[in-house]
Amino acid sequence: MIKTAYPFFEITEPGVKLWHLMLQDLEYKEAQGRLARHIRSSKYAPTIAELLADDQASEPSFYEVLRLEEEEDHLLLEAYNQTAVPMPDHILQKRQKLDERRRLNVDEH
Repeated sequence: MIKTAYPFFEITEPGVKLWHLMLQDLEYKEAQGRLARHIRSSKYAPTIAELLADDQASEPSFYEVLRLEEEEDHLLLEAYNQTAVPMPDHILQKRQKLDERRRLNVDEH
């Protein structure tokens, strides 16, 4: 399930042994359910600790914090784009002239 949901998740023999050792006390159906909940809520592969956590509402994982920060950045960018004004024409013209000069200088060398 993990490899299907997270294609970049690396499966190695030592990794499989470690995951089995760490999760062996967890009922198969319970582990499967926890993994399914994780897949629905995160774009990042789970850690062993996340699947073992009894309280799903406990301290967020590094990946969950990252996802929340990304979401916040996206919302801030959306808000900025709604209030942003276009560049004044005189500045845009100066910028275009500078870009043109740079292209000419590059072509000459």
